[in-house]
Amino acid sequence: MRPAAFSALFLAFAAIPLTAEEPPATVSVLWADGVQSPGVCVDRPEWFISVIPGAVPLEGLTVAKLSDATTTVEGKVIHLDPDQRLCLIEVPAGLGPVRPVSFSEGDAPKAGDQGRCVSGSSACLSTVAGKDWSYRGETFAYPLLRLRVSESKTHCHAGTVLVDEQGDLLAILTCQATETEGEVYAIPAARVRKVVEDMKRHQRSGPVWVGLIFHNESSSPEVLEVKSDSPAAKAGMQEGDVIIAMNGSEIDSLNDLVESIHNLPAGEAAKVRLIRGLEEKEVELVPQFAAMSSASN
Repeated sequence: MRPAAFSALFLAFAAIPLTAEEPPATVSVLWADGVQSPGVCVDRPEWFISVIPGAVPLEGLTVAKLSDATTTVEGKVIHLDPDQRLCLIEVPAGLGPVRPVSFSEGDAPKAGDQGRCVSGSSACLSTVAGKDWSYRGETFAYPLLRLRVSESKTHCHAGTVLVDEQGDLLAILTCQATETEGEVYAIPAARVRKVVEDMKRHQRSGPVWVGLIFHNESSSPEVLEVKSDSPAAKAGMQEGDVIIAMNGSEIDSLNDLVESIHNLPAGEAAKVRLIRGLEEKEVELVPQFAAMSSASN
């Protein structure tokens, strides 16, 4: 899918002022040829997440300039996901008195949930319309939230953050959009959190392996096989287990489970609730980085 020009997609409504208790204004990330995208501080004052605009070539991309109201510094791209163009940038010192945005601790966003797309010192209303694994024949590497927004191009560029009413991060807008006026796609915050946690622990991020095989023809996440000496085997999981929750999020379908596993940070214990026979049990699963040959299991 080609990146869409956001300026043609949004309905014009008045911007919503932000209060002092809400997240700080986003910084500007300056790419080659004058291309810009918003960036937001995550985890520590030196780390900023953004989405690289479609006009910027990814090959050989290692640096970017970050700018706030008074300062411009050069940062190093320490992680880049080419599928979603999501990147983590590290600067030698914080840009002004920024504080990292918090990740939402509630349930994953679902259709009907509302938030605000934050840009600078103002925001626009947004409603989650759904979650898509594909659009018009293109399959996404990871599921994306489909948002309906109420504002102009001022707020809705790749890299714009979506926050809840507490100011916690719900998602970050991508370069992709639907053909419906006012609809855009966003990367869920769980995906951003995985990158941050992986980089803190391992200085890299990537797919994890848990060693489970499921019934592809079943809508429920029932375990068909547990690979020997795998994280799942070490957690005590067994053939026939049906997974009903992971890290507090309910699992209603195999797609839900696949998404949850995609978003697990490597080396971080995840609480898994499952049904075994007539009983409900909870185990701790510690995923590990996947080899390329086992990245889908």
